[in-house]
Amino acid sequence: MPVFFKSFKNLYKDSVSLMQLTASISSTTGIEKLSVAMQTKANLQRAQILGLNIDAKPSPNDLMAVFEAADADEALKVFNLIEKALNAKEERKSEVKEQKTVSILQTKERVVDLNFALISVPGAYAAAEALKALKAGLNVMLFSDNVSEDDELMLKEEAVKRDLLMMGPDCGTAVINGMPLGFANVLKKGSIGLVGASGTGLQEVSCAISNLGGGLCQVIGTGGRDLHEKIGGLMTMYALDLLARDDSTKVIGVISKPPASSVKEKIIAKLKSIKKPVVVHFVGDKNPKSQDGNITYASSLIECAKIACALLEGGSLSLSKDEVLPKAKSNESNNALCAIFCGGTFCAEAQSLALECGFNVKSNVPVQRAKSLKYEGPGNVFVDMGDDEFTNGRPHPMIDPSLRDEFFAKSMQDPHVKIILFDVVLGYGSSLTPLEGLKKLIKLNKRSDLNFVCHVCGTDEDPQSLKNTVNELKALGVTVADSNYDATLAALALL
Repeated sequence: MPVFFKSFKNLYKDSVSLMQLTASISSTTGIEKLSVAMQTKANLQRAQILGLNIDAKPSPNDLMAVFEAADADEALKVFNLIEKALNAKEERKSEVKEQKTVSILQTKERVVDLNFALISVPGAYAAAEALKALKAGLNVMLFSDNVSEDDELMLKEEAVKRDLLMMGPDCGTAVINGMPLGFANVLKKGSIGLVGASGTGLQEVSCAISNLGGGLCQVIGTGGRDLHEKIGGLMTMYALDLLARDDSTKVIGVISKPPASSVKEKIIAKLKSIKKPVVVHFVGDKNPKSQDGNITYASSLIECAKIACALLEGGSLSLSKDEVLPKAKSNESNNALCAIFCGGTFCAEAQSLALECGFNVKSNVPVQRAKSLKYEGPGNVFVDMGDDEFTNGRPHPMIDPSLRDEFFAKSMQDPHVKIILFDVVLGYGSSLTPLEGLKKLIKLNKRSDLNFVCHVCGTDEDPQSLKNTVNELKALGVTVADSNYDATLAALALL
């Protein structure tokens, strides 16, 4: 099909709103190859990867729309929808008579009590904008990815020096003073403060706490590389100091993939110095201790939430270390289980649990002891659809589940696949209709030997409603578990 391109001169929109706009237009029109993005070199390259070959030069101040359409008439309709959506945003701005600002510094001058900046720009420009915000005295959440570790270290050192938060880069989730940022959920307010690398791990624990009747005071994302050797846990340490001094924080939770060994030692030493109960879960890290002074170690994301709630009540949780786990059979079928995740932390937790149970595991983001998807031997497949290889030039599957649905459909057609395990993530930023494509696919299933197992991350107060989403899935015959951990166990037990 022919490719159509249009450039909107001197028009800027942040990447999150453009991903949502792309998803909305794709859903409305059925156009599969579509990119509405800033006209940067990186975005032009991503368009090429999608097969949208255009002769256009980078122009970072301009916004572009590029897509495949059957003919010029269909393309005109799509362009009109895009322009209407862009103009609607401008009209809403004019209704509240906002003063136009073109920089962080200009905004800070006009709004004197401003103290926070959420930055979502292409990675090539992100560090410079974050540094401007920090120097203006603003705490920062840096949603952007593709920022170098050297720049991340520089930004976090600058933030600590100025006594400011520097969350990110690639910080997708936070709730600060009750304000949800990025991908976040509607949570009960309370006295539990969480610090995590950010993303679905934080969402899982915070939602579970809220659903169990607990409440959150702060959910602080640090970015996925904060506990790397080079960064040294700078923002995790700073966030822990904030929560330690905060009178409204009674219990602290720390969630992350396993840190570098030297960084882990620093974090544990810091936690022991805090005069508050702490629960820790490093996904996939098997700690021989369950208790160490004021620290309780959780063995899963859901257990982390349960322990936090128990500690808040002044008690302790009887940890279920004697639970019976499913074991792999000697005749394990190749690719018998296909696990399809929007959440990277969910994918890591599921892989670790499957390996612990003795199952073979292959993944595009393999944890320790798992094989790469390129491995040709036996193995159950665990796919993180939110990884860069899938999101380059496309919205994240939590925003637009269509790519996840395509992979889901292919897995249904594979006779080796007997169980499909998947997640659905609700909340702000996520698709308002996350089941639209899945419901159609599951209704079309004719295979009696194919089982569906799911976990829904969210709360009843989320825009999509946890209760309603779970009921819809159960009506389709899907086994729905209360946590990612339990969903993985249920899927493995079917093998």
